[in-house]
Amino acid sequence: MDAGEMWLYREKIDPAVLTAVTIGPDTPPAAIRHLAALVRDGRLALSHLTVGDERASQSREWRYLPNLVRHLDDILAGSPGLVELTVAKCPLGQVPPAVSGLRRLQRLTLSWAHLDRVPPWVFELPALTRLGLGHNNLTDLPSTVPAAARLTELDLGFNRFVEVPAGVWQLGRLETLSLQGCPLQHIPADILRLTSLNWLVLGRRGRAAITVPPPEVVARGLAAIKSYWAQEQASGLDFLAEAKLLIVGEPGAGKTTLAKKILDARYQLDPDEGSTQGIGVFAWQFPSGIRAAGHLLERDFRVNIWDFGGQEIYHATHQFFLTKRSVYVLLSDERKEDTDFRYWLDVIDLLSGGSPLIIVQNRKQGRGRPLDLGTLRQDYPNLVATLAVDLSTNAGLDELLDRVRRELELLPHIGTALPRTWQDVRLALEADERSYIPAEEFFAICAAHGFTREEDMRQLGGYLHDLGVCLYFQDDPLLGKTVILKPEWGTTAVYRVLDDREIIDSLGVFDPADLRRIWHEPAYQRMRAELLRLMERFSLCFTVPGTTTYVAPQLLSGVRPSYRWDEPGDLTLRYDYDVMPKGIVRRLIVALHDLIEGASVWRNGVVLRYDTGRAEVIEDYHRRRLRIRLAGRDPRVMLAVIDRALTTIHRSFPDIRFERLRQCDCAVCADSAEPTMFPVRELEDFAATGDLIQCRASRRLMDAAVLLSDLWKPADPEAETGRAAGPAEVYVSHERSEAAEELVGTIEKRLDARGLLVRRDRDELRYRDAIQRFMRWLGPSKIVVVVLDDAYLRSRSCMFELTEIAERPDFARYVFPVVLPGADIFEPVGRLRYARYWADKRDELLRETEGLGPELRRAVRDDLDLYERIRDTVAGITDLLAGMRTVTPGADHEQLYRAIDAALTPRGVSDL
Repeated sequence: MDAGEMWLYREKIDPAVLTAVTIGPDTPPAAIRHLAALVRDGRLALSHLTVGDERASQSREWRYLPNLVRHLDDILAGSPGLVELTVAKCPLGQVPPAVSGLRRLQRLTLSWAHLDRVPPWVFELPALTRLGLGHNNLTDLPSTVPAAARLTELDLGFNRFVEVPAGVWQLGRLETLSLQGCPLQHIPADILRLTSLNWLVLGRRGRAAITVPPPEVVARGLAAIKSYWAQEQASGLDFLAEAKLLIVGEPGAGKTTLAKKILDARYQLDPDEGSTQGIGVFAWQFPSGIRAAGHLLERDFRVNIWDFGGQEIYHATHQFFLTKRSVYVLLSDERKEDTDFRYWLDVIDLLSGGSPLIIVQNRKQGRGRPLDLGTLRQDYPNLVATLAVDLSTNAGLDELLDRVRRELELLPHIGTALPRTWQDVRLALEADERSYIPAEEFFAICAAHGFTREEDMRQLGGYLHDLGVCLYFQDDPLLGKTVILKPEWGTTAVYRVLDDREIIDSLGVFDPADLRRIWHEPAYQRMRAELLRLMERFSLCFTVPGTTTYVAPQLLSGVRPSYRWDEPGDLTLRYDYDVMPKGIVRRLIVALHDLIEGASVWRNGVVLRYDTGRAEVIEDYHRRRLRIRLAGRDPRVMLAVIDRALTTIHRSFPDIRFERLRQCDCAVCADSAEPTMFPVRELEDFAATGDLIQCRASRRLMDAAVLLSDLWKPADPEAETGRAAGPAEVYVSHERSEAAEELVGTIEKRLDARGLLVRRDRDELRYRDAIQRFMRWLGPSKIVVVVLDDAYLRSRSCMFELTEIAERPDFARYVFPVVLPGADIFEPVGRLRYARYWADKRDELLRETEGLGPELRRAVRDDLDLYERIRDTVAGITDLLAGMRTVTPGADHEQLYRAIDAALTPRGVSDL
């Protein structure tokens, strides 16, 4: 209960029945003093105390902080039975000293608390099992960490740890460890000592700086990290001295010539040499000294030079090959002066993860133009040099080669320790002259070099795929049967289709006969199905539904076709990108090709239809935006489909940044060519606080919650066409009883392991929170688990949620009641007992209002109505449960997990 409410209704509340209290930023001093007095006098025995709110803004002012600090130790000292203490976004600056006396404390959270140190005694609390220290300023932990022998969950995320504190590796019972957002570079082999650890949270930002194990291994999760170190211990070490050099630029700039000059400066220019079709790959070696394990080691440095075709038709596949841990050379032809520097700089900045970039000006016959290097370096900090060469005379070539070698040798991953078996397999594959091999043969090569487990072989295959050494799509039923040893072989085959004159003249339409004609050589004949699947994998084509005809959207007409759009009251949404990769709408066309409305598709846009809903999606690359117009009975259905497809596309650009904007629907904006566009994140902030947001055009105040209600959640769950509106999430409604807490903890661990987000009611909703937001949140990829026990059925806040859910029968398919022992609801006498309980609560409150003024009586009117609604819900609870997937979990709770899996899988969420 909120401490302020407890003080306000102090004459009517029996503190002896309360066990959980929340102190907020606006809790008045009188309420805190009242709480401290109740605790001190023994009239209030707390088991749960929350100070602050994780959902509140970090800038929220704590007006009465000195008063809180003055009384908090008294409150804690008087609560020896406290089992859970949460301090969230409250700037205490220290761990309250009285916490040291809480011998029964099991769960301690101190997040956003402005901590720069943790007292040693925190880890000596005898009952502590969960400790959250996220979002502070910690750089180290005390030496007493191993004393927390019962600790199973530890959150150190978003602190300033540059290495994992040594004591953490001695926590033998630790099951969950969060290091998200910490500037770590190294996850050591000590992680093998955490034999109980089954969940490691690093997060995208947390992974970015990690170099050991290699990022490609870290990205695959805890099991891959443990496997990496286990193999290293079994086979010994070698050290990585290999990288990619990627040469990009406009067609005809001389990229292929430069690549060949790097290999052999004596190479003579060929005036008839055509532009690269797709990608060319060249192998380059030079002797080098690399730093590894504190020593300087002599190695032959291996470089894979990738020469990219500059034609725009190839740009859509850059995302698959412009990788991190590489050096980039942007070559410009100074005679033509047509290099689109901003495009190339932006796409390299987006995809390279900060890899070093060198601009090379190919000054043919000594001609050149100046560049504004100061501005370029300010906007693109990864630009390390600008050099000039004349490839016809080799002038400047030696300086370029020296700089390229230096940047390659300075890449962070060079010198990284690898299991020796990995390097052995890598060399064996490099020596194989074939373009591709069956996956079974790859496994045999691994086994011949010391691998014993298939999962370790697959991990290495994934690592080599991520590095671009080979193409091995293990998750694809067809492509997973083959390892393409020469990626350029596959890309060349793919680009031959896009470069084919007949297909170009047909505006991208082709069929199996075209593929037999194009891929007629023996090297391709047996791999036609795989190569076509590769095109689909790269979003380069799609099948016309019900036919064997394919379409390459890159070759569609650039002219927008004629179609009718006279939809009244349509909804406009926009995606504005900081850097917009080329071809997003074409990938969307491939992903949603089965929803294309007739022939309403062109190179930069598409009209989609499902049931009564329509959507027009147009890409404006020069303005870096994607505009979506929606119409129909409920635009949320179509938007959910589009948003999910875009989410998948965006995942392939890890550093992509964009803003969703929703058009104002006031009368002025409806008729305006430039309506007000509200950022969706601002609408969410305003809706959370209940504030109105002002339209800049009409100056009207608009309801943010209403504007948001048109977005993201479909009203008709059946209209999802198998696509969910976002990541699968599980919301758990429960009361803090021992049995419920145990079950919810188990649910969290099990579903977290599947990548599902678990939200608890105490984290997401407070009593009387806007239930409309809660209902809008529900949908096909989000389900609710209601843990029913005796405490739940007697809890006002919990029954408030259940009552609201009960009044929305359309959500019954997403609600899973779990009935625990003690919830006596299946017998009529039990139901009557709970109904009588809530009827008595209502009558008691009604009696207390007798003789009060009309204002106070109105203040409790909602509570009287709520008690009556709860009474009716309890009385008919068996009918309510009959429409839901009620489970009674056994000791292993498998019935519940199977039910959740069954609910998620048919809706396309199983891939999560």
